[in-house]
Parts: sequence; C-alpha cells; structure tokens
Amino acid sequence: MTVSAMIRPETPARRDLIAKLSRIASVVGVPVDAFFVDPASMHQAGLIELIQLWDAAPTETVRAEILAGTRAVVAGAADRSR
Repeated sequence: MTVSAMIRPETPARRDLIAKLSRIASVVGVPVDAFFVDPASMHQAGLIELIQLWDAAPTETVRAEILAGTRAVVAGAADRSR
C-alpha cells in the first residue's frame, strides 16, 4: 500500500503531512513508504527509531538533550577511531 493510499490527501493537513514526510525521507535517503513498514526489516531501522524518539520528545529541552547526547556519542566514537 502506498503512502497516498494510507494517508488520503483530501485535506490540507494531510497534504502537509505527506509533504513533511517526503522532505524527511529525502534527507535521510529512504522512500516515504519506509516510515510505514516494520523497521526491523530495514537497514535504516535505527534512523527511523531515532526520528520516532525525537518526535516523541515532550519538549524542546528534551530534544536539545537528545541532540547533545547524540553529538557526544558521535564525537567520542570519532575520537576512539583515531
């Protein structure tokens, strides 16, 4: 089933949702349909989970903490690989 079939774009809100999902999918390099399949079967499962966690963050402060923590982990991994 395609995204258009799952999210019928009859309303402006639904069209906006499809447009946002399309932009996110473009940035992360996955088809929009990837957000609607079992992530365990996908190579990008971790990325989709990270996006879901970001979306579930209740405040901008929590999102800033997620971003800071992710940056710290990546920086630490980069330092260890040198």
